[in-house]
Amino acid sequence: MSTLRQIGFLVRKDLRIELRKKESLVSMAFFGVLVLVTLSIAVGGGRRVPPETGAGILWVAVLFSGVLGLGRVFARERENGCVAALLVSPVSPSSVFVAKGLVNLTLMILSQVVLVPVFFALFGQGLTGGITAVALPLVFLDVAFSSAGTLLSAVAAGTRRNEVLLPILLFPLLLPVVVLGVKASGAALAGAGAAAQGSVTLEPLVAFCAIYTVAGYLLFPFAAREV
Repeated sequence: MSTLRQIGFLVRKDLRIELRKKESLVSMAFFGVLVLVTLSIAVGGGRRVPPETGAGILWVAVLFSGVLGLGRVFARERENGCVAALLVSPVSPSSVFVAKGLVNLTLMILSQVVLVPVFFALFGQGLTGGITAVALPLVFLDVAFSSAGTLLSAVAAGTRRNEVLLPILLFPLLLPVVVLGVKASGAALAGAGAAAQGSVTLEPLVAFCAIYTVAGYLLFPFAAREV
């Protein structure tokens, strides 16, 4: 079986289980909406917020909800005692990393299909940019988050308190991406006049995505030994 077919098989297997039980997807969307509603009440409910503040609110909801999905990356294999079988199978650890990263990326995008419209319903008043304006920065965030998160999930899965250790390791690592993404999203929400600033911040954002993806691909075989 070719590498691409192995990756496709693992992705279909994990997505089929998730879509059947909807454990991660429902919890990610529900928690993200809860964060948005809470922050909407905190800023006064229906009041206008500056574009960069609005972008920060959206990214907080996306990041916190995404961590819930990452916590389940290797949970099913651990619960069923299948981690060792997966690692000694003909599928290489690098292929496992790509497959798990694609599953995380898919779950994040599906959860944001719910979160982004809710964000604009609560905070859209006074924001010039629409839903499509923040799509590009969010895609880059999803790629960086999925790559770094999949690697660190393997590191945290070998510990007793992996739910606590994972966000402690992940959030500091993602800090440059979050800063650049908030600036790019804030510029996009401010409208066409700030488009130039958005393009300037998008270039280093793409570079960080590439670094996280390549580093995760190369380091995952070592991290997988501790799962």
